[in-house]
Amino acid sequence: MNGVRRLVGLTVISVFFYGVNLLWAADSTQPLGGVGLQVVPTVDGELVVLRVVEAGSAARRGLLPGDLIYQVDDFPLTGSDFAKVVAEHLWGPVGSRLMVHFRRPGVAGPLSATLERTLFDRKLTVTPTAGWPTESGKGRD
Repeated sequence: MNGVRRLVGLTVISVFFYGVNLLWAADSTQPLGGVGLQVVPTVDGELVVLRVVEAGSAARRGLLPGDLIYQVDDFPLTGSDFAKVVAEHLWGPVGSRLMVHFRRPGVAGPLSATLERTLFDRKLTVTPTAGWPTESGKGRD
């Protein structure tokens, strides 16, 4: 499940990934926001976009499923840890901005987009055995 929860001055980020629930707690007085991307890591540590949430800034800036994110701001993702990238680079204070650098199949050259983190009310869940996730949390084939 992707989501952000507030617990006694801590922000807990939960990501359900390949049957493993990864949790982070950050001492934060402001809520954390995301950019509206559902991603999975490659073997090299880069991120493949699985889904773009319509309400997120990634959708407004034109990111698409299949895009390969290789850098966030000045942080190259090759060789990086998926949990750390999500916790420290994709999520952040609502209203803050980040730049993603990515490649798109069939398009020559690198692309980039500046995204703004926004608060999401919906929780997204991944059910690996039931197909791709949906906003309702139920997979489809």
